[in-house]
Amino acid sequence: MGRLGSGLYTRGGAKEGTVSETPHDGSRGPGRVVKSGNHHTVLVAVVAVVALVVGAAVQIAFPPAPRTLIVLSDPAGTSGEAFGDIALYVEYDYLPGSGISDVTGSGSVYELQLPGDPVDLLTTLGSVYGVEGQAGPSQFFDEVWPGYVLGPEDWSGPTLNLTWSGTGPWYYSNPAAYQEPTCREVPPEEGSEDLGGFECENLEPSGPLPSLEEATRMAVELLQKSGLNVTESDITVLANDEWGVGLSAIQQLEGADTALEWSVFFGPGPTLASVSGHAATPVSRGEFSTVSPLAAVERLASGQWWGSPAPLYHSGFDSVFTEGLAVEEPYYPEPGEVITLTVESSEEATLLVWDASGTAWLVPGYIMRHGSEPWNASAVISVEEGVIALPEPTGIDIMPLPEGEQS
Repeated sequence: MGRLGSGLYTRGGAKEGTVSETPHDGSRGPGRVVKSGNHHTVLVAVVAVVALVVGAAVQIAFPPAPRTLIVLSDPAGTSGEAFGDIALYVEYDYLPGSGISDVTGSGSVYELQLPGDPVDLLTTLGSVYGVEGQAGPSQFFDEVWPGYVLGPEDWSGPTLNLTWSGTGPWYYSNPAAYQEPTCREVPPEEGSEDLGGFECENLEPSGPLPSLEEATRMAVELLQKSGLNVTESDITVLANDEWGVGLSAIQQLEGADTALEWSVFFGPGPTLASVSGHAATPVSRGEFSTVSPLAAVERLASGQWWGSPAPLYHSGFDSVFTEGLAVEEPYYPEPGEVITLTVESSEEATLLVWDASGTAWLVPGYIMRHGSEPWNASAVISVEEGVIALPEPTGIDIMPLPEGEQS
């Protein structure tokens, strides 16, 4: 899997922390990880219980509550409570199976920071992909989603786009790799309210494509130049047909897959059609206690403890595309129905989450499996409450049905 070539850095000093030198053996990007020792979960200390006996009164001093590091973004009322008692939602009731562990643990939390300047980054990427011009704010720039661009924004030539927030996603696209469809105007039918429109057909792909081996070699070279420490063994094939060759690499952190995926796609010609990646650098913010898988089951129903796991292209999903989706007739639950799911197993995972300010984080979590299919799984954050805080519940105003339509 891919590792950041620039390594991992820390915010602040490491006076009380530990410094682990990262080996230059390809197992991780060059650099070091400095873990702050200023968190209560890192220090090994004896909790002093002080009893002050005054007459019959006893006062006990407990250790302080964990410092809040992340306030999760508002899920906009995704939990059932947001709908009140009107039963417009489907409720899921998660139960722990007999094999779910009650053992707690600990794990590291990383903030994804955007170092440097977005214009400088686009200029550097432009030298890799041959995009000319002056990098700067996009015409669609917004303070919430600050976008930057190098190249034309009218689809007339190769372009690099960068969003300077969250994971810092960037995207290279080359319109020359995409054939223009053939379209014909369809007039509206007489007496119809239809306004008519156009019918378009894509041309059959033409031109040679690189072999899978050639595409893999070129993809590795491009991703390395773009900042990802990756080898050919880290590459996953997303597509390989007459339309093109698509490849991806999953960015790793401390040996674990993350939700940060980098991709390369070659079209007929062969032509480099698109490349995507992330500019953010993981910064260690310390090691914190985690709840057990058993306790994490209780978090599933709220929907507020959700995080993005790594893509599962290597899982059984690939059989869907090669053999078809061989499942029973789909089941559509009724509004207000309660569906009970039993969590039979869990595994540790690194999850991507966003805080209320739009900053992205990588945190410990679990993949909770409640079925035999790959998609019968849910991701849940395992960091103890207090270090991660939930937003205030968001209510939704429901417009009443017009009189006569109420059941």
